[in-house]
Amino acid sequence: MSTLAVFAPRRFLRLLAGDALNVSRDPMLLFAIAMSLAPAAALYFGKPAIDAAALSAFGVASLSAYLVPVALLIPASLVGWVSGFLLLEDRDEGTLLAIDVTPVGKSGFLAYRVGITALVSLAITAYAWPLIAPHVATGTMVLLSLLIAADAVASAVVLPAIARNKVEGLALTKLTNIVSIAPLIAFLPTPFRYFAGVVPTYWIGELLLPVSSPALPFAVTATLAIVLHIATVAGLFTLLRRRAG
Repeated sequence: MSTLAVFAPRRFLRLLAGDALNVSRDPMLLFAIAMSLAPAAALYFGKPAIDAAALSAFGVASLSAYLVPVALLIPASLVGWVSGFLLLEDRDEGTLLAIDVTPVGKSGFLAYRVGITALVSLAITAYAWPLIAPHVATGTMVLLSLLIAADAVASAVVLPAIARNKVEGLALTKLTNIVSIAPLIAFLPTPFRYFAGVVPTYWIGELLLPVSSPALPFAVTATLAIVLHIATVAGLFTLLRRRAG
């Protein structure tokens, strides 16, 4: 059976219902999903207070603008973590081995998990766009949405690809969450900020830089962001295939 066959409506909905049931049984996973909607709403409603406090305390105007990339990436990290933790459970409990002999197959199941992670991330970014980034052009936002979805996938795959069990997965999560604030480095003066260019999420901040800030040409920034995201996800999938099942 083709890997893409897993996206047939009936089969896809059956898998989705199973995941929804698993998440609903775990308060920690359920909380993470619920909290993925919070950053955009918090920044939207808290923007006046944040900007006023920052201007008064530090003389920094429009601090909320610098928080936009972080508010976009935190949900991707949370959604990816939930998906990755479910994958860890599936691997540790032998579910992937059992699925490998079904019509869906291990590759199809992994394609489903990656696909649903990306779709949820895209939906949350679409919800956040008019709230915290209405000034961003449609073309740029489409690119950002795809890159952020790739970051969500990377967050999901890195856990089963590197961690040997759920305990290691939780420890690894603390490290991977740091990448959510990497975009803030893009607001530092050049050339120092480019040292963070090896981190894929850094380029989300670079793409959202204020027009007045000196930066690389948009085409160069976009190309670097796309290449680095593809390389990161591909590398993690290579590691995952060696560990899965």
